[in-house]
Amino acid sequence: MLPRYTDPRFLALWGDQCKKGKWLEVEIAFLAARVTHGQLSSEAYSAIKTHAKVNLARMDELEADFGHDMIAFVVAVQETLEQAGVGQYASELHKFLTSYDVEDPAMVMLLRRAVTLDIDALAALEDALRIKAKEHKWTLMIARTHGQYAEPDTFGRLLLVFAEAVKRGRTRLERCLMQELSEAKISGAVGNYPGLKPAMEACALGHLGLEPAKAETQILQRDRFAAVLSNIAVAGATIEQICRTFWELMRSEIHELEEPRGKKQRGSSRMAYKKNPILTEQLQGMARLLRGHATASLENVATPDCRDISQSSVERHILPDATALLHYMAFKLTKLVEGLVVFPDRMRQNLDDTQGVWAAQPIRDALMEAGVPYHEAYEYTQRTGFKAAQERLPFLDCLLSETISESDKRTALEILGPKRLNDFFDAKTYISDGIEYIFAQQDSNCSFTINK
Repeated sequence: MLPRYTDPRFLALWGDQCKKGKWLEVEIAFLAARVTHGQLSSEAYSAIKTHAKVNLARMDELEADFGHDMIAFVVAVQETLEQAGVGQYASELHKFLTSYDVEDPAMVMLLRRAVTLDIDALAALEDALRIKAKEHKWTLMIARTHGQYAEPDTFGRLLLVFAEAVKRGRTRLERCLMQELSEAKISGAVGNYPGLKPAMEACALGHLGLEPAKAETQILQRDRFAAVLSNIAVAGATIEQICRTFWELMRSEIHELEEPRGKKQRGSSRMAYKKNPILTEQLQGMARLLRGHATASLENVATPDCRDISQSSVERHILPDATALLHYMAFKLTKLVEGLVVFPDRMRQNLDDTQGVWAAQPIRDALMEAGVPYHEAYEYTQRTGFKAAQERLPFLDCLLSETISESDKRTALEILGPKRLNDFFDAKTYISDGIEYIFAQQDSNCSFTINK
């Protein structure tokens, strides 16, 4: 994680103090389970819970000797018990457990918190998009497909497309909380409870708000984490799509949007007149990182035998970085959407610059209804549409001057009449029913914040 791109909450969450604190929380939960099952006195439990402390500096010293962070953690915590005068209970800490009986439940708890923060950020982004969509419900623009003029649209409807995609990304991560991140294991070195009682696992995990996994090895199977990071990557790809679309509309020759800018912000060290879309570009780049992390998490799924350590070094990077990056991306895009500079007049101008060729489809349909054969109607609207675009002529004028075909010397005006023909060029009327329907489907209360 780079502090430049990381919310301070993630720096704290994924820092050693919080991580080792979660380890201790798991140890204490297991001790509580041992008390419940008559394997530990309540006096020992109370003494350990009260006096056990995390001393990061001492853990670092011990890890330098042991080359094993969990052993360093256990020994350092045991030393705090001895220093508190309850050293007679020190040997009870970590008794019956293997490293990942502690590390994996702690990791699940950390991921749950991180993913919850991501969900909250995506909910805020969804809300921002819906609010901006309502504001621009009738801001007419020309939609494009394949980089070419397509049909009239509104900027508000486009934003609803993005809001729905963000909602799906949020929902996928909510499902991860309920499924992939709801279980953990305290079942020993190969997962078959040697010297442990399954009921103690259930009790300990219950204290942590988790459920026992049904069958594991020494570790939780990493398909869980791969699913989480894959869904994070998908949410990041949606943000990338939004930013790519905005970026295209910010191009100088289109200029329908601009990023919000600070009063003293500068775009180029040489070209002072530039207003570079730096945030949309930055976020597009970050989506690539999320895809890379998802790939690494997928490669972590295949584990030799019951455990190897190849996953550990990878997860130390990708889990904090992926969750923090998605949060940053969603937060920054929310601010961009809230402050987005929209140029409705330029959108209208670009719509008008199509010369009205977008009306070719309804006109062709009307000609066919009037008896013009399909291929003649198609060739007619194609020929006149090409002429309008290439010669920069109003499409309507081309329709008035061009005849249907060699065999049909009528014009569209003669077949459809002046009023009906002109009505086809009313962009708002053409799309109004569809826009009203799409906006009517939106639930203003569709997003919410989870606090767990």
